[in-house]
Parts: sequence; structure tokens; C-alpha cells
Amino acid sequence: MVVLANYVLLGLPDLDRLRELLQRIQEILALGGIAFALLGAFTFLLAWVVSFLRKPSSAASTQPNWLARIALGSATVPVGLTLVAGLGALLPMFAPYVLKAFALAVVTAAFSWCVAVAALIKGGDRPSISRARRALLLAGMPWYCLVLYLSTYL
Repeated sequence: MVVLANYVLLGLPDLDRLRELLQRIQEILALGGIAFALLGAFTFLLAWVVSFLRKPSSAASTQPNWLARIALGSATVPVGLTLVAGLGALLPMFAPYVLKAFALAVVTAAFSWCVAVAALIKGGDRPSISRARRALLLAGMPWYCLVLYLSTYL
């Protein structure tokens, strides 16, 4: 009580109120980040579900679809970066790199997603379409994990 009186007499602000305000701002930002990450994850899952509408073409069985192979290969990069971000939650030496790894994983996942969608549009034989579908699922991994990581801040 005496300490509070001294703060009032000196004109210092109430730091507990400021701390509560900053905590509320952090919660709002975490909720917005979770909503954005959920939107991205649902976009990847929706593209994967819609990919089952694409049927393999019999005429393309003689030509290999290199675009599907590139999509699957490029989808391994976001998976690796997500694993680095996951290690940051377990090992303190990787902790400063968690958000950076997630950011790079999301950017590379977007590139991989675009290539996978292009491979689905191009079509091909059954293995090519299967590769493109697998690339869509793998490219969505950073988004799924980002939702889980951001939910720890609530």
C-alpha cells in the first residue's frame, strides 16, 4: 500500500496494468496467427481433397511428368525446415531459429504447392498424380505444425 502511494506521488505509471495490456495484445496476436495458419492449412488440405477429382490420363502414360517429381522433391525442403523448427522447441540451441525456420518453411511450401497444383493441372499417369498429391500433403506440413506451435502461446 505504501509502495502504491509512492508511485502515485511520483507520477509513475501502474506497471501491472501495462503488463496486463501487453499480455492481452500477445493473446490477440496469437489468435490471429492461429487463424491465419488454420486458413493456410485448410487451403492445403482442400487442394489435396480436390486433387482426387483428377483422373490419370491414358495418353500421358508414355510421357513422364517431371513437374510432379519436381513438386515432390521441392516439398522435402519445407518438411526439413519444419523439423528444424520442431527441434527448436526441444533443444535450446535451436530456439532462436524457430520462427525463422517456420517462415522459410511457409515460403518454400507455397512454391512447392504451386508446382504441385501445376502438376495436377498438367495431369499424367497414376504415379505422377500420386506424387503431386503427396507433394500437396507434405507442403502443408509447416502450416499444420505452425498452428500447433502458435497455440502454445494461448
